[in-house]
Formats: sequence, structure tokens, C-alpha cells
Amino acid sequence: MFNKLAPALAGAVLVVASQTATAEVATLRVVTAFPQNTPQNIPLTGFVDHVNETCTDSVQLDFVGGPEAVPTFELGEAVRRGVVDVGYSSQSFYASIVPEAAAIKLSTNTVAEQRENGGHELLNQIHQERMNAVYLARTHEDVPFYLYLTEEADPLDLSGKSLRIAPVYRAFFDTLGAQLVQTPPSEMYTAVERGVVQGLGWTSLGIFDFGLQEHLKYRVEPGFYLSDGNVLVNLDKWNGLSEAAQSCLNEAAVWIEGQGQEMADLSVEDLARQAEAGIEALELTGEERDEFLRRASDAGWAEIEELAPDNAAKLKELLAPESAS
Repeated sequence: MFNKLAPALAGAVLVVASQTATAEVATLRVVTAFPQNTPQNIPLTGFVDHVNETCTDSVQLDFVGGPEAVPTFELGEAVRRGVVDVGYSSQSFYASIVPEAAAIKLSTNTVAEQRENGGHELLNQIHQERMNAVYLARTHEDVPFYLYLTEEADPLDLSGKSLRIAPVYRAFFDTLGAQLVQTPPSEMYTAVERGVVQGLGWTSLGIFDFGLQEHLKYRVEPGFYLSDGNVLVNLDKWNGLSEAAQSCLNEAAVWIEGQGQEMADLSVEDLARQAEAGIEALELTGEERDEFLRRASDAGWAEIEELAPDNAAKLKELLAPESAS
């Protein structure tokens, strides 16, 4: 009797084990703050594909959409509340929730160095406390911001001009004397086309995706700050994942952070393309260049020191050690 039942029992055990393994594979919903089909989402696509290829036994990512699913400036709150499991966003879009995250743009060392010296750990701790989210990965670190203008002007004195801004460079652009107009990325073209603004801040990537080359005439050099695309996971959802899922996501985070050269190459290509389209480099040199960069750095750190005095000095030490010394 035992010998006859053994195969059936073994088969039943295999079925139960298979069902259990399947049940343990978590599916997380992913939303990006950036409009779809723009280069800012390239690292996210790579991350999602990598997770879905390497974490098949523990976790899978389901891309839901972009601002059409959750408006850009509302994604941070959606992650905090767990409406979205995984958000891909710039700190600029959720600065009202995590003001310390603005320090990311002021980094002078690499993401890898921040993982080694405790900078990533501190940012993760702050995100968990303020946003109920795990700061899993940071991309875009080799893509700078630029000031673009529709007409020639003195970049250090833009009195009488209006600039489209996001929180990432609000404090800096305020030192340039311009009137500031905040809009989501999807409304930039309309603001420039209608003359509501005579300039804007944006990275080296995406100008053509928004059609902005039709109206922009100058790009101020040098670039300032570094952009970021951060993978953020709702903390409650994270805590509910298996150890294997968390481990696989962490490995994927380090992997995607190491793929930055693709974005850097695209940045160089887009700058060349801008020149071909007639966007002229308005290059600051000497004392003017130094003043432009000093204002950017000082304004950025002053804002963090005002909004998050308890963490400002430590963040500066770990993310911008040259500035802290």
C-alpha cells in the first residue's frame, strides 16, 4: 500500500510546493513621474526589464504608466500612501515631502561612493522617515541641468524675464532676478510657445522630445547640478516582500546605477543635436562662470539648511565632501 501511495503523495507535495512558490512571487505596480517615451525613462525601462528577468522566483514589476496615471507632482504622495508600489521620480518632484532629497542634485561624488561612505544609507533613512519609502536606486547622475533662453540675455541678471522652474532650481534661479513660473514638464512647451516664459531649466536630454528646440535659442554653459531619477518603493510594501525579493531588488538597484554611461552618451549626443538645431552655447568664463556655479551651490545648500537643518551638514559631508571641507 505504501509503495502505491508514495508516487501520488509525492506528486501532491510537488503541486503544493509549486503553488506556494508561485504565491510568493510579488507583483509591484510601477509609475514614472516623467512623460512616457522621453529619455528620462530609459534607466527605469532597464531596471524593470532586469528585475523581471532576474527575479522571476520572488518579485516582478508591472509598469502602469506615467503622468497620465498619476500626475508628476502627486507621485511622491502616491508612493507614500501606497497607492503606487514603486515610483520613479526626481527629488525635484517630491521635495515638499523630503526636502533633504534636494541634496542629491548637489552631489560631487558618485552614487557608488555614496553607497560606500554612508550617503545612500542616510538618504534611505530620511526617505523612510519622511516619505514611508525605500530609496532604492538613483540614476541620471551624469546628466547635468542647464539654463535655456529664448533670447540672448545676461545669465547673471535676468530681471524682467520669466523662467519656467521646478523645485530643483527654484532657489538658484531666484538669485538671477527672474520671475519664476512652476509647471510640470508636460506644460513647458506651451509656456515657451506663448511667451509666458523666456527661459527654463532642463537637462541636456529631452529638449527634442518636448519640441522645445523650436523656440529655445541659447543654452547657458556651464551646466549646473546633476539630475536624478530615483526608484522609490513604498515602505509597507517593501516590508511585506520576502527576503529573496528584497535582495534581488537591491542587486538590481546596484546594477542599474552602474549603467550610467548610456545616459552620459545620450547627453553628449543631444548637445550636439542642439547645436545642429540652432541652439547656441552661451558660455560663461572666468569670474562669471565661477559666480554662476557659486550661486547654484550656495542657493542649493542654503535651502536645505533652512528646510532640514538637522541633516544638512551630514548630507553635505557625505554627498559633497569637497564643499563641506
